Amino acid sequence: MIRREILKEVLLDNRNEVVKHQVIPRSFQFEEFGNYVFVGIRRAGKSFLLYQRIQELLHSGHTWNEMLYVNFEDERLIGMTAADLNLILEVHAEMSTDRPMLFLDEIQNIDGWDKFVRRLADNKYRAYVTGSNAKMLSQDVATTLGGRYITVHVYPYDFKEFLYANGVEVTENSLFATESRAEIKRIFNDYFRSGGFPEGASLAAKRDYLTSVYQKIYLGDIAARHSIENTFALRILFRKLAESIKQPVSFTRITNIVASTGVKISKNTVINYMEYAKDACLLIPIQNIADKLVERETNPKYYFADNGILNLLLLDADTSLLENLVAWSDVVGVPVFDIPVLGYPASFLGTTQGKFVFIVLLIIFTGITVLTDKKMEKTNG
Repeated sequence: MIRREILKEVLLDNRNEVVKHQVIPRSFQFEEFGNYVFVGIRRAGKSFLLYQRIQELLHSGHTWNEMLYVNFEDERLIGMTAADLNLILEVHAEMSTDRPMLFLDEIQNIDGWDKFVRRLADNKYRAYVTGSNAKMLSQDVATTLGGRYITVHVYPYDFKEFLYANGVEVTENSLFATESRAEIKRIFNDYFRSGGFPEGASLAAKRDYLTSVYQKIYLGDIAARHSIENTFALRILFRKLAESIKQPVSFTRITNIVASTGVKISKNTVINYMEYAKDACLLIPIQNIADKLVERETNPKYYFADNGILNLLLLDADTSLLENLVAWSDVVGVPVFDIPVLGYPASFLGTTQGKFVFIVLLIIFTGITVLTDKKMEKTNG
């Protein structure tokens, strides 16, 4: 049971924290009377969307008497249960007579949260809910919420948002001016290899930040949540999935690949681990619509939710990063390039035939260069 004094302290502290955050507005339009569930990988910017909405409401004349924000990852709320959730409304009522709009961050930490959130909607409260677990969208939860909430998948920044976060506004002339074009290329190189996590966009030590995010996801959201003791096998699985990103992956194939490293792991365990990774929004499966039904279901490609995390797991990463970025942009619905087919040559270069063709073309190009140089030497001689 959470004490009222603790919850009141949390609510008041959160008011100060939310207004302090400098929010980069994302291209999302809130419905005036909509209730929302935001779900996505950890650190994708779900909390920032809540901050954005709260700051918009404050600027439009609303006050904290009409709102409350709770982050359920606050250590002061450890031990809170679904039975305590109504206490949030009671404590707010002690501070204000106004009916609050509720902003409930990372609520998946509370088992049974969906019943409380459904009651809010039934009682005509406006609520904004976030969570880092795809099971928030499971059939059971969807049945409970029953169309009362608008579901929004939140992803890390696309490139346009990343440019804006770095103080670069793209205009029609940006790509023609030498200086601005060079700056955009430099920032894209950063985005391509370090990904688009909002908090990491302006950091110099991006790799350290990405390492901490990845460890939190695979050790916290996956291993700890599902009581996985063999974290070494889990780490090897993700590394091998990263190395196989340009190839369709069956459970049997990836089990054999992981087992070839000396790790003892069964196919059922691999299936469970990959489901946990999808639940944590770390992996995105994409099926080949040209395949037969059985092959579509059993041999998808698995992509990572952010290029920065993928780059942590690879050494020679460029073609894999390119395909991952194009696949990710297709899922999000925001093309990274004006030529999305760039993903296809990247995929081809990752195959045996593609590598052979690349080597042959390289030999031919080298031969032409050598012959041209010799001809130039004779001419100059």
